[in-house]
Amino acid sequence: MHFADTHFGVESYGKLDSATGLNSRLLDFKESLCRAIDSALDLGIDLAVFAGDAYKSRDPSQTQQREFANCIRKLTDRGIPVVMVTGNHDVPGVRGRAHSIEIFRTLGVHNVHILSKPEVIKVETAAGPVQIAAMPYLMRGFMLAREEFQGKTAAEIKEMMEAKYAEYLSDLADRLEPSIPSILLGHFWVRNARLSAWQSGYFNVNEPQVNLSDLIRPGTFDYVALGHIHKRQDLNDRSQPPVVYCGSPDYIDFGERNEEKSFALVRLKKGNAEYEFVPIQVNRRLIEIEVDADTEEPTESILEEIGRNDVRDNIVRLTYRIPSDKAPLVRDREIKDALAPAFMVVAIRADVQRDHVSRSKILTEALDPLAALGHFLDNSEKLRPRKEALMPYAESLMEELRREEVV
Repeated sequence: MHFADTHFGVESYGKLDSATGLNSRLLDFKESLCRAIDSALDLGIDLAVFAGDAYKSRDPSQTQQREFANCIRKLTDRGIPVVMVTGNHDVPGVRGRAHSIEIFRTLGVHNVHILSKPEVIKVETAAGPVQIAAMPYLMRGFMLAREEFQGKTAAEIKEMMEAKYAEYLSDLADRLEPSIPSILLGHFWVRNARLSAWQSGYFNVNEPQVNLSDLIRPGTFDYVALGHIHKRQDLNDRSQPPVVYCGSPDYIDFGERNEEKSFALVRLKKGNAEYEFVPIQVNRRLIEIEVDADTEEPTESILEEIGRNDVRDNIVRLTYRIPSDKAPLVRDREIKDALAPAFMVVAIRADVQRDHVSRSKILTEALDPLAALGHFLDNSEKLRPRKEALMPYAESLMEELRREEVV
């Protein structure tokens, strides 16, 4: 089983669960991961590899650590070895502080191997030994502390870090025993990998990228198990070795709403690896409903589009575009009633179209705050590419305000 990017601790679009006192999104993420693990166990796996980013924060709460550990225990209780490499969300920004998954190593949890530096280990499984070559995420802050990085430009630092990745990967390949099946387990950005929609809004252009050629050297790695990119893909499609991002097991943001969540099931042998993406039944989907309500009966058009979507128990965001002269025809109460079966409605945006009216005037009229912000971002050349990344934060703040008003 190859899985990654569980990000326990994401609370966007969540609310307090009255039965447990926990954020509903933590429970959703746990349920999705447990379903993935149960599916993998039913399929008869011998090994589980986790390619980084267990938590959203580098300093997860004890509760988040407990819930993630409960999931991992489902594997170890069945005698399945688990190998985890550290991602950028697992490593603290200060050298010397413990990383977020180090507790497994400190407690000496049986059958869990934590790899936080480039190294090769041999893991015994019920089907035979496997070599795991670990390439964790290289923290930029740690690298900048080195003397050779002092006084360099951002572009030079990126180039030097890319060279460091290549050096480590070459060394890992040289340390492998030729006769034993091997997995490269890494958390980094491979050049030309396709990003999830929301990741493309915040990935730093100065983040180093690894060349595919550094991962597919003949006779070395038999399967490359990657984390960091949430969009599942094989960068060496139909060739050996597979270079696979398995994707995240649940939806982090609306930018991922159209992506099927999964883990990778790998059949590994020396010189050949076969894999398939196994879908995960997530607890809640993120449903984006967009409606062109420029019709004679705008409310009916909006209700019809809502009816085409499975909103029950899911997280929903509705945007409808409507001319200003037809906006008074929209019956808000009926729309809210139609969305009532949803677990949460994070926003109902009225994108009111006004002809021959300046942007500044539009933003001072009676738009709801989220619609006004969306309009502003659409018309900002600098901020428009980051709209998908910024809007969830605004929606979360508005949801907090609404909850405070209810209290």
